[in-house]
Amino acid sequence: MTTLETSYDAVASYVPDLGNIWVPWDEASGSEIKLVKLNPSTGEMIVFIKTPPGKTLTKHFHPGTVVVYVVQGSWTYNEGWVAGPGDSVVEAAGSTHAPTMLDGDEPTIIFAVIQGSLEFVDDEGNRVGYDNWQTLLERYNNHCRTLGVPARDLTTW
Repeated sequence: MTTLETSYDAVASYVPDLGNIWVPWDEASGSEIKLVKLNPSTGEMIVFIKTPPGKTLTKHFHPGTVVVYVVQGSWTYNEGWVAGPGDSVVEAAGSTHAPTMLDGDEPTIIFAVIQGSLEFVDDEGNRVGYDNWQTLLERYNNHCRTLGVPARDLTTW
């Protein structure tokens, strides 16, 4: 049996929900985002996204893989399936889509691990905006200042 060694002490990052705020994100859909961790080295973003029932997120392109876990509510790409609480969806790098939340009494909340950026596109596929770890960090810090609450360090692992 081989012994696994590391050159440093591996430490888990505990992220309490207390003080972790929802930040306005996708204006068109009324979605909000809660940032868990942002990785400046890899560009990975670990987030929760909350979207009102019946709304569709702005169409976007993923250059990297995205893994989604549904916490509450349900959503679809209109591809013959509906993801509900406890379901997972793995979005391949290079995919473009606009997820639609199903109607209901509560918002849909997903947990997502996003590799790289999200590039928002129009119906012709032209880039009209983007988010990456840097833009989300700036949005988060600005929202904390607006609310008068201290910002957490989202980039320390």
